[in-house]
Amino acid sequence: MSKELPQGPATIRWQPDKQYGFAGVVILAGKRSEIFLDDDEKRLIARLRNEAGKLHPHYVGFDGAMKRFLDFMPDGLRGNTSDTMERTYKQTAAMALAQVLPLDAAIHASDDDAERVAHGRCWINILSQFESMRLKDVLDGPNGGAFLRSAARFASGDFADGGRGMDKAVQPHGRISWPMATYFPYLWDFQQHMFLKPLVTIDFSERVGHHFHDDYKAEINAQTYESLLDLVGATRAAIDTLEPRDNIDIQSFIWVVGKYEEDDLKT
Repeated sequence: MSKELPQGPATIRWQPDKQYGFAGVVILAGKRSEIFLDDDEKRLIARLRNEAGKLHPHYVGFDGAMKRFLDFMPDGLRGNTSDTMERTYKQTAAMALAQVLPLDAAIHASDDDAERVAHGRCWINILSQFESMRLKDVLDGPNGGAFLRSAARFASGDFADGGRGMDKAVQPHGRISWPMATYFPYLWDFQQHMFLKPLVTIDFSERVGHHFHDDYKAEINAQTYESLLDLVGATRAAIDTLEPRDNIDIQSFIWVVGKYEEDDLKT
């Protein structure tokens, strides 16, 4: 029996196949793609979803994304332009956070720890001014330690409970956002974690044909974050010739491709 899922304007459909394990197609406007075959159902679904992503009107693929990035950063990820504009200040913030409250200590963070973080030197403009103010208010308040303990659980791999804990801690101050939820995990461990700026990341996923824009939900949840990490892994593999060092470089690549405008071009 076949299964199907909507994927943007398309539908993906797959079923067991006696010879190959599973077979599937992408359907758009009554037309079917070539048949995709795989012995692993989850892998086939991922392949079909990425194939459907190529149908998005913004699609340029990773080759197009790399060309756009190099238009703005001709010396690549390891050049002075990228380091100055996109990397150095994030590393500095990560080091400042590690000095005030490293991840292994944050698992047991107290309200006093939260107050030190709130007034530390780990705040940079990847958060909006509004998000920084709200997060500092949380850390200065009675839920500050609870927020950091939940952020540490999230950074340790417990995305579901960590996300719920951060959401609960922020609620007296308003709604939590993905940038607020991912800020500290990203700075604690930018080898493993990614800072999520939704609009630009959605735009990027549409450009490269990844399914993140279909998976995204505004509430903090494990599925959206796992899809983000899948996008990060796909991006790292696709741009390996640029030699990304970590997720600071991946986040910079996503930001430049999705956010920079022609006025930012070097002349």
